[in-house]
Amino acid sequence: MTVTEAVERYCEQRLFQAGPDVVIVGNPYRRTIGLEDLTDRDFARPVTEEGFLEHRHLVVSRILCNAYESSMILLPEDGVGPVKADFDAFYGEEARRLRDAVWPDLERCSFGFLPDAAAKPAVRTLDELRAWFMAEVDAVGSPADGSGNNPEVTATAPLRGTMLAITQCRHAEEAAALYLFQLGLDALTEASAMARNLGGSYGPEQSELFKIFIDEFGYGVHSAKHSTIFRGLLRSIGLHPDVHAYWNFYLTSSLAGTSYFNHVSENHAGMFRYMGAVTYLEWLFAQGFADMGTMLRTVFGDRVDTRYCDEHAHIDIHHGRMTFEHLLLGFARAHGDAVIPDLVRGVEETKVMMRLGEEDFLAQIRWADNLDTHTTRGVTDGGTTRVLRPDSPFVTRVYDADTTLCVHDGDVDVYAWATQRPHRLRAGDALHVPRGRLHGLKAATASATVTAR
Repeated sequence: MTVTEAVERYCEQRLFQAGPDVVIVGNPYRRTIGLEDLTDRDFARPVTEEGFLEHRHLVVSRILCNAYESSMILLPEDGVGPVKADFDAFYGEEARRLRDAVWPDLERCSFGFLPDAAAKPAVRTLDELRAWFMAEVDAVGSPADGSGNNPEVTATAPLRGTMLAITQCRHAEEAAALYLFQLGLDALTEASAMARNLGGSYGPEQSELFKIFIDEFGYGVHSAKHSTIFRGLLRSIGLHPDVHAYWNFYLTSSLAGTSYFNHVSENHAGMFRYMGAVTYLEWLFAQGFADMGTMLRTVFGDRVDTRYCDEHAHIDIHHGRMTFEHLLLGFARAHGDAVIPDLVRGVEETKVMMRLGEEDFLAQIRWADNLDTHTTRGVTDGGTTRVLRPDSPFVTRVYDADTTLCVHDGDVDVYAWATQRPHRLRAGDALHVPRGRLHGLKAATASATVTAR
């Protein structure tokens, strides 16, 4: 069986078929993949950086997320009883067998571009590693004095980059919510990738990682667990706290970025890459979460619960120091120069994934925030035609080239983020959809005919 045939068999499972719901509440096992919209099914060919946002990679990334999470325990907060059949199917023998048939090939497909995309600095010794890392974090605005001290965050720092862009959106609440959805892909199962690295026996570094892990889990107090606090953040602004309620709105880059950490954790040949990556992120997180708290308060005002941001802005100062001294440098001291290239590689590959993720998210909110300016009157013939009804399967997708959606009859709602106010297209309207922009369509009348060309 070829990898394409194996993927098609995997996607035929009931749980991965689209239903009519835009948001999926109370069921973490239903995850639409969207293979039916995919024409390029060569999953043996690695994704390129230029093709990172292709629909093929969105499909691959959704499957990989399912594969990694099938080794995690996910239960709905309100009880598994109503969805027990889906629980059994998600963790069942058939799903596991099909998962194992596609998993390795899809990892090569998704992450095969990284060795060429990531820089390869000439870092070979402990002293070079220390100096290089300090320069890297300083370059992204997280200054250090070279001693391994991660300074206190600047709570009043002016917003920049993604956080500033969100506040400048006309629909800033929708943009901020979309950002939280991407974060929730990992935050609602926080430290699950890290947990894959806790077993075995590898010295004092193992104990240092466990200290961070136990922090993430609130020292065994469920109300202090970071994922619990994140749920409080979502609830405070009226968002669903269920795992994968917003599955349809995960961007390709978010799925791939989260899968990367599971990839280098599931296969322990990647453990040193993981340790480099987690050190880099923990160092940056403190200021990053402080900025996120400022953004959320700017957008939502006093009603938003920012304890999740505040906790990370505090604890990740310490985690940055711990990972730098006891993981990054600790492994280099314990195992010599042989492991340093992998430690560095983890940082460099993470930088690539972060850059691609920021570019993807910013392009998405800029387009979604201005759908009216991308809408014109006048439709043309040609292209692929679909007839939609209110109960038609809802699935989000991207196009590999700029595309125009033309509504020939009826009304259609466009979801470029999970808003209560989707963009309404009426008969005669045409919407420009740039390549790589995630969207889903839902009929707002008894039926609607849409052409993509």
